[in-house]
Amino acid sequence: MTQQVEALLTEHLRYTPLSLIDDIINTVNTIVYRAIEAIENGLFSIPPQQLGYSPDSDTSRDTSILTDPEHPEAAAEIENGVHQLETLLEATVDKTFDKFEIYALRNILTVDDKLVPWMRLGHYE
Repeated sequence: MTQQVEALLTEHLRYTPLSLIDDIINTVNTIVYRAIEAIENGLFSIPPQQLGYSPDSDTSRDTSILTDPEHPEAAAEIENGVHQLETLLEATVDKTFDKFEIYALRNILTVDDKLVPWMRLGHYE
């Protein structure tokens, strides 16, 4: 993208094309982090027996993993799994949106260099 094309698009859109793409990527990352936090909170609120841990001596007790002294490894396992999920999602989002950024800058947010001298924005007429 040449400087003329970028200047034209920036003036027309009132922000740089790269800023738009960055805002989209940041919004998706925020959604991913909220989803991961919700998954983690949901897993921590489930009793250990529902996640496959053997029931302790008091089967009527309905505690979450964070407050269950019988299964200390459960909290560590959930934290590790959530961290792995977060890493996987971050890598996938980064890879996918790198492709999106390249595609959008080349094919959507662009103007042919030959057309730039012929384009007039409304406030110049």
